[in-house]
Amino acid sequence: MACVIVLFLALSASVAVAEEEALPDFYAAGLAALEAGRYEDAIAQYEAFADRMPSHPDASYNRGLAYVMRVRNDAEKPGDLGQAAAAFEEALLMRPDDLEAENALKLVQGEVARRRSRRGEDAVIARPTLDRVVVGLASETTWALAAVVASLMLAAGMVLRRKKEGTGHLAGVILLPLGAALLLVFLPLYLGARHLRLDTQVGVLVTRQAAPVDDRGGRLAVEPIPEAARLEVGERRGRLLHVRYGSLEGWLPADTVRLLRPR
Repeated sequence: MACVIVLFLALSASVAVAEEEALPDFYAAGLAALEAGRYEDAIAQYEAFADRMPSHPDASYNRGLAYVMRVRNDAEKPGDLGQAAAAFEEALLMRPDDLEAENALKLVQGEVARRRSRRGEDAVIARPTLDRVVVGLASETTWALAAVVASLMLAAGMVLRRKKEGTGHLAGVILLPLGAALLLVFLPLYLGARHLRLDTQVGVLVTRQAAPVDDRGGRLAVEPIPEAARLEVGERRGRLLHVRYGSLEGWLPADTVRLLRPR
């Protein structure tokens, strides 16, 4: 039976038509299938597009809509809501101001939470920890520039403080500790942003839930991670991925996580 939230999404969301020219046949075929109500074909075409071509926000959005429509038409397969969330997350990575994708993502996550609540499972989606929130307040370039400015303030303070008296000495007394304090703030933020860019990817859980394990393969004493959860994905070891979900860190099977490919 189609759920209310998915029905609402299916009725309210519009198919995204790419404005760029010469998109591959996969996109055009997926768009035609989606508009004709052939959602299995639409998914196949958009997945082929995702496998072979650079990411495109309209293709990602339409892929998510195709998964949602398959759920609405009582043809749901395990992980469909997670796949839809991954597609909308991917669209937002490429086009952060896409309100349709943002609303669609919230609706899908809300449906996942309601389903979990009906099963007596934890329905709360973990939020990023404070350190990740702070790092995300600005770009890596911004934090780097701030750290450079702090370094210059520190250096200037060290030079000016050597003056025995006058305004130069006073400026040095002020700039030296201020520059040092700001450098202690901005340098870790720059390094954190750099680490996230170089060493991690965004992923989404595309199975009903998954229980993370530790380095030795032992199950962690935590609640399973819910479908459609956004994950920070790091190292890969064979068939396992190291993930961070809120404050939780552990390892999950790679086939339970869809890695996003922003342009």
